[in-house]
Amino acid sequence: MELFLNNLTSFPVVIFTFLLAIIICYWLLALLGAVDIEMFDLSFEVDLDLELDGDIGTDIDSNATGLKGVTGFMLKWGLTGVPVTVVVSILVAFSWLICYVIVSIFYPLIPITLIKTILGCFLLLISFALAIPMTSWIIKPLKKVFITHDAVKKSSLIGSECVIKTGVVTPDFGQATYDDGEAGMIFDVRAEVAEGIKKGDLVVLFEYNEEEGSYLVKKI
Repeated sequence: MELFLNNLTSFPVVIFTFLLAIIICYWLLALLGAVDIEMFDLSFEVDLDLELDGDIGTDIDSNATGLKGVTGFMLKWGLTGVPVTVVVSILVAFSWLICYVIVSIFYPLIPITLIKTILGCFLLLISFALAIPMTSWIIKPLKKVFITHDAVKKSSLIGSECVIKTGVVTPDFGQATYDDGEAGMIFDVRAEVAEGIKKGDLVVLFEYNEEEGSYLVKKI
């Protein structure tokens, strides 16, 4: 136990130990609902959008050649598709493990403290570099778990074509079906009786009533 604690608090392992302690505290807070596991994702998505906008017209290959900084780094090594906090947590954990194992095996063979310190600086980089492909491999099956689907906004359907489902459409009654390419959607629709809209007619959504949750439609 004493040897474990000595290695845990020795340089360079202590650097990753400190980071790992922060990660553990963060996940404890996440379990308690005090923080969101996707709290850092917004900045990454904004950064990615800006980078892509800046490179419009260029061919972005799997190596993310046109991207720079953190965005380019994460795309290049396949560290996307899951929350940034998950990626960082796994990356730090692997870095700590690699660094600890190397220190525990080889450092007892080095008698001079100065040499240990110099090697420790290089070991920080080596541990981090080795942890990158391992992290990328680990998160691949996790990407399916974190797939999200944005809900369709009612206002975004303005201008869409629908087919009337009910016998007639009045200012107080009516429904229409919308083909979204999947199971389809059913909307409450409204129109003046003078429009003469009936079952099977093709209509277009031109206004959404927030209070009633219905669309005003016009016959095509």
